[in-house]
Amino acid sequence: MNFHRRRFLPFLVLCLGIALPALACSIYLGGPEAPGPQITPVGDAAGIEQAWKSAAALSADGSVTMVFDEAQLTGYLQQKLEANPNNTFHSAQVYLRDGRIKIYGLLAAGNTSASAIMVLRPEVTPDGRIDFVLEQAQVGPLNLPAGLLTAVSDVLTEVLTGPVGSLATGFQVQEVLVGDGQIAIKGRLR
Repeated sequence: MNFHRRRFLPFLVLCLGIALPALACSIYLGGPEAPGPQITPVGDAAGIEQAWKSAAALSADGSVTMVFDEAQLTGYLQQKLEANPNNTFHSAQVYLRDGRIKIYGLLAAGNTSASAIMVLRPEVTPDGRIDFVLEQAQVGPLNLPAGLLTAVSDVLTEVLTGPVGSLATGFQVQEVLVGDGQIAIKGRLR
């Protein structure tokens, strides 16, 4: 029996030496690649909100057109996410391409993380609001099912229309164009 312990003890120490560091490491589940090069954020939420107010105040004929780029929206989104201490979505990047808004980042919970992407299509409603239709959401290697896409789409519409929402009673969106790294929102003051 003593002979078996002597042979087993080095094996046990070796297994623990390999297993313990592996348990302490984080696990990356993979996921989608970023749809473009990394974006350096510019500005903040207050700057975007102030731009809306200034455009409304300066409008002589009631028409307002706002143009934001990927760096501004990335800065805005990162600031909003960082303000929530329970946030699990990090390193957010906003890509504006081909009529779509693509939000890419890292989703982390505990020692597990995965890259994630959401592809949104902005639509103007008949009453002059912007809705964001979530066309695709992938977390790690998994695509979200259609039922969850609708629920997430509703939440994102509420979050992403914040700057427009502050003017909701006095601003009617007429058109939203997305492409070449920019989003243009055209509307009229009521």
